Amino acid sequence: MAVINNEELRDVYHYLATIENIILKESRHIKGNKSYVDNIVPEVLTKIYSQKLEKAINFSDNLMRVCYENSVVALLATFEMVIFAKYRTSYGKIRNVVKEHSSKPLDYFKAREKFVNDSIDKLHAIIELIEGHIDIDLQKKLAMIKDQRDYIAHGKRFGKAPIINLSITEIAETLDETISAIESK
Repeated sequence: MAVINNEELRDVYHYLATIENIILKESRHIKGNKSYVDNIVPEVLTKIYSQKLEKAINFSDNLMRVCYENSVVALLATFEMVIFAKYRTSYGKIRNVVKEHSSKPLDYFKAREKFVNDSIDKLHAIIELIEGHIDIDLQKKLAMIKDQRDYIAHGKRFGKAPIINLSITEIAETLDETISAIESK
C-alpha cells in the first residue's frame, strides 16, 4: 500500500483502494462461476447478468472500469480541494501583508485580487502556476492524470481517450508528491 502524506488524499485513496480490492476479489469468482454475479448485484438485477458467462465477465470488466474511472475523478477532486485550500490560504497571507504594509488602500490591489480569484479557479490554472517549480516528470504525470479525468468527467465526448497506464495507487502517489512539492516551495 502506498504511503500518502496528505490526510485528505490518503483517506480517499484508502476508501477507493478498498473498493477496488473488493471488486477484484469478487470478480475472480465470476470468471469461474457466472451465477456468482447474483451474489454481488442488487436483488433487482439477479438473473440479468448471470445467464451467460460472457455477459457475466463483461459485467465484471465494466465494473472494474467504472471503479477505476470514478477513482480517477475522486482522487483529482480531492487533490483540487487540497490545492485550492492551500492556494487561498497562501493568497490570504499575501493579501494581509499588502494591507499591513501599504500606506493607503490600493485600488490596484482590489483589481488584482479580482483578476487572480477569477483566473485561478480550475486545475489547469494551478498546473500552469506550478509549471517550472516542480519536477518535469511529476508535472507530465499530473497533466496526463488531469487529461484522463477531463475525458471521463466530460462524458468521453472529446476525441480519443488519453492513454494512461497508472494504477490508482500511482495516481494517488503522484498527486501526493505534487502536494508535497508545492508545500516545499
